[in-house]
Parts: sequence; structure tokens; C-alpha cells
Amino acid sequence: MMLAAFAQPVFDSQRTFRELLQAMARPALPRTLPIVPPAPAPIAPAAMAILLTLCDSATSVWLQQPDEEAMRHLRFHAGVKLAQRPEEADFALISDPGSMPALDVFARGDLRYPERSASLIIQVAAIQSPAAGKGGSQFAGPGIRDTATLHVEGLHADFWPQRAALAEQLPLGIDLYFVAAQQLACLPRTTRRLEG
Repeated sequence: MMLAAFAQPVFDSQRTFRELLQAMARPALPRTLPIVPPAPAPIAPAAMAILLTLCDSATSVWLQQPDEEAMRHLRFHAGVKLAQRPEEADFALISDPGSMPALDVFARGDLRYPERSASLIIQVAAIQSPAAGKGGSQFAGPGIRDTATLHVEGLHADFWPQRAALAEQLPLGIDLYFVAAQQLACLPRTTRRLEG
């Protein structure tokens, strides 16, 4: 039996879209999604909320852990095309960040069309905004006054160096949505992680 999606698809997706806009406008600041729909494993409900809001029949989605029920759910509720390889995807759902592909595998756009890049939805153990000096990474860039501190739990050790290498290719790059429980934090490609 297939799970339902948003109870009120138009209103729920609009509310979620507004929250996603705010999260992208204020990077590295955790926010709580207003509503999360049911989702088949390995897709977390918060990740499903993003997919249902941002994806449609013109969108290709790559699942790190393809599952028949999850694929059927996405096709039925969002009409998405499922990408066979990560480099083909507009959106990629990372359900096991410890074993995810290298970031440079995903589409980064090109100089004429930098927007033709992938957005990654990464399901992590936890995201939080600790006080400066209390752990986490510091970020700077558009939408951040001075710096913002964000701790993301569950990434492999090479994740941040890989992202730093991509940052040198601006305006090319990938945008990141981290989700944990009902929380969301975004890191657009223009947000820099500060070293030290």
C-alpha cells in the first residue's frame, strides 16, 4: 500500500517552499520544516518534503540507495525522472553520507549555465547551531552577517575538503540541503567554510 504525500499538496508545498527560500537566504542557520509527509525508507520525511516541493516531471533525481517502494512513491507523487548515475541528477538524495560519492561526481553546471548543477539533499544524524567556539564549523558569505556556526553530524572526514575544492570553481558548484528529523540547514555554493 502506497503512503500518502502532503495532506494538502498545494498549501503544504507552498509553506515548505517558503521555508526552503528562507533557509537558502540565511545559510548555515537550522530551521524547522513546517510539515513533513510520510516517506518510505530510506527517504527521511524531511527529505521527502523537499523532494515533493522542488521536484516535478522535468526533474531528475538520483537515489544513493535505490529502493523499489521509494522510487514508486517519488514517481507517483512528484512525477520525477529517476537518474541512473549521480552525474545525471538535478537532485541527489544522500541517505548514507558516510559512503556517499565524491562531491565532484555531481553536475556543477558550466560557465554559460551555472544553474545546471545538482542540489544534494543529505540526511545526517543531527544539525545544530552551537555558540562560536563550542564546536561546529564557521561559515561566511552572502546572507550571513559576520559568521555563522553550524555542526553537521554524520559526514565522512573528507567531505569538507571536497567542498572546499569545489568552492574554487565558483560560479560552478553544488547546493546542499542537510536534513535531520524535522530540521533543515542549507549551504549554497556561495557559502564558505572558514578554516581554523
